[in-house]
Amino acid sequence: MGAYYCIASNGIPPTVSRRYHVEVHFIPQVKVTNQLVGAPLGSDVELQCYIEASPKAMNSWYREDGKSLVSDKIMENPKLRIEETILNDYSRWMNLTIKSLSLNDYGTYVCASVNALGKMESQVSLHRLQLSMNGFGAEEPMVSGAAWQRARNLPSARDRPAASHAHQYFLTKHLPPQLYALLLTALRYVNTF
Repeated sequence: MGAYYCIASNGIPPTVSRRYHVEVHFIPQVKVTNQLVGAPLGSDVELQCYIEASPKAMNSWYREDGKSLVSDKIMENPKLRIEETILNDYSRWMNLTIKSLSLNDYGTYVCASVNALGKMESQVSLHRLQLSMNGFGAEEPMVSGAAWQRARNLPSARDRPAASHAHQYFLTKHLPPQLYALLLTALRYVNTF
């Protein structure tokens, strides 16, 4: 896709050129950056979705309802913010920010894109991440694949030495919840070796 020029010149002015614009039409392609996201209560979380479509598509976030297949489209409000960032003629990021997570916010979210050629969607499962005082015993962190499997097979918290109270206080009081969760994931990963 893009502009192409055909230029003819024989050394005698003027040079002649013709411009062609090529546009390829295709069904939307939708990909979320993380299919499984964990975040603690009260935190803000951003769900990211990358979309490619041509011709231009209508893009939306939906909240999946367990009773019906998909509920109504998510509309912006003080708690939910949808932001689209255009990258070029056919691709963009569409992010959903959920502020101050409550128990009702956990579940499955769907990023959908539809144009004249079809519809495509991708899902994100948002689950609660519980942080304990010593950093262990939390629910599954935001990791996948082999690292996640190794973290699941770690010894239980009672088999590990507890961190000092000073370190616990510093980590829980001075780090944002998302950074704290990431740090815990990294520590679990390192402890597997």
